[in-house]
Amino acid sequence: MSLLRAALASLVLLAFGCVSPPAPPPPAAPVTEPLAPSPRLVVGQVLAHDAARGFAFLELAPDAPRPALAPGTLLFARRPDLTPTATLRASAFLRGRTLGTRVASGTPQPGDEVVWEAPAGPE
Repeated sequence: MSLLRAALASLVLLAFGCVSPPAPPPPAAPVTEPLAPSPRLVVGQVLAHDAARGFAFLELAPDAPRPALAPGTLLFARRPDLTPTATLRASAFLRGRTLGTRVASGTPQPGDEVVWEAPAGPE
């Protein structure tokens, strides 16, 4: 009988174990500075690239910043994973929601996102 009680007690301990509540997670570190918005604003996406002539056409986003469309403005093409693919310079070709650009470096691909790094504001 004592063997049966010992076996039953062992079975109960195995089934339920020595369960203790998990330790509470450590408190999150307080945020000392608010997050600043990215200075990179979306201009649009690459529609086509002519490597032989060194230009690319962009489809402009509805909220593309106007200063980014000025001729000579430096723009950056990047993949969806934010890997840079090309540096572009805006040209004077602007028709509706299409902007012509000169490829300064790299190889933009259709579908690449194009961003403009806005100038820093006053601190």
